[in-house]
Amino acid sequence: MTRLAFACLLCFSSTAAFAESRVTIQPKTARPGDAVLVVVTGTNELPHGRADGKPLHFFRAKNGYQALFAVPLNEDSASLVVQVDGTKRRIAVRAVDFPETDVVVEDEYANPPPAERARIDEDNKAILAAVGKDDTGPQFSRAFKRPRGEVTSKFGEWRTFNDGHRSQHLGLDVFAREGSRVAAVNAGTVTLVRDTFLAGNVVVIAHGNGIATGYFHLSEIDVQEGDSVAQGQVIGRAGQTGRTTGPHLHLAVRVPGGFIDPATFFRLPIAPAAPAYARRTLRPAR
Repeated sequence: MTRLAFACLLCFSSTAAFAESRVTIQPKTARPGDAVLVVVTGTNELPHGRADGKPLHFFRAKNGYQALFAVPLNEDSASLVVQVDGTKRRIAVRAVDFPETDVVVEDEYANPPPAERARIDEDNKAILAAVGKDDTGPQFSRAFKRPRGEVTSKFGEWRTFNDGHRSQHLGLDVFAREGSRVAAVNAGTVTLVRDTFLAGNVVVIAHGNGIATGYFHLSEIDVQEGDSVAQGQVIGRAGQTGRTTGPHLHLAVRVPGGFIDPATFFRLPIAPAAPAYARRTLRPAR
């Protein structure tokens, strides 16, 4: 074989390898509040892409690369565009009517006095800052594991409290007995430990790549801000602190773009590769 022919063969092989790169998206049809998984296979180079005009944050997976993004709750278009390197995909968005329910709680939680409203605003700011406090790559090397227990309230439900204040439920409520153990759904770093007015005792864990989970209404907390936790590690005990009608775990999940339905998140085939770096601990929040 001549050198020219050999060079041409290398060119052909390189082109063929590049052509094998494939982009897939799950689910193919999503709802507002769903998490969407973008998978790129057939390449060893970190992909670059955007979803609905916002950057995708890829992490190494067992077979290629993966990234997650949220379909905004206020999304009203029929589809979203996902572009990865030279490949463009369009994902259909199906409108959803979230259910409405009336909830009776103590009046101070249905209509908080002015003195508590400032505290509620600060609590909300702290939680949003904690789920967004993520300057690491993925700290997890396993798929996310849903807590055991019966679902008592779904994501997206609109609640009217005592015929007054109305709010949307941005998490998944799982029945748990008072004092039962609550475990981290995956490895990460604790970015918030806080006693809040509405959510009670709260723990937030950042898992890397813009993924974070929040655990609300705890009766006890066994971790501190800045702690590194393993998947399945006990972080506290279930309870009914804050605005509740009984003991349970409220689990919130955030991916790049916003809070999403944990039920659909746990069904996605997230398959991370083992981290190839030493985990970097975040600075404790001040």
